[in-house]
Amino acid sequence: MDSVTTHPFISFAPAMPQAPRADTQAALVSFFQDFGFTARGDLEKLAGWILGTRELSLSPEAALALARWRVEGWLAEVLGPAHVGPALLGRGRAAFVLVGGARWGADVLMRAPSSLPEAWRRAVCEAVPMSTPAEVPCQMREQVLVLNPFMDMLRRWLRPAASQADVSPSR
Repeated sequence: MDSVTTHPFISFAPAMPQAPRADTQAALVSFFQDFGFTARGDLEKLAGWILGTRELSLSPEAALALARWRVEGWLAEVLGPAHVGPALLGRGRAAFVLVGGARWGADVLMRAPSSLPEAWRRAVCEAVPMSTPAEVPCQMREQVLVLNPFMDMLRRWLRPAASQADVSPSR
């Protein structure tokens, strides 16, 4: 029988295995589904990969931050320094989905990128979508709404003829 020693600030109770919070588990499942994982076993394994060394009562926000950090680190290794930046997670996820990375199972994210086949890593790098140029504030030209382009063209064509008739000398 285990005895429990308590202190006003510290409890020395034996550690009891805890299940992750349902909302935390749901948040992690949703995160990894965005990477194309659908098998329940893969999703549970990936959630365990994130929560494995941490306190299982993490909030969904803290668990997602940890998941993003771990996956970004993995993507940075796979894609190399050329793709590291603020859009790494989004662009890396797109490349991962495009090459069907989830077909390899949860282990693909849990393995060191250096242990993955070079051809597969190259395919992921080639699948990274091109980045968009940075937004630059500029002024947009005024646009005119033309409901009937044919009538507008006819009006422009007839307008010079009407203005010429007004300027012609009268006899």
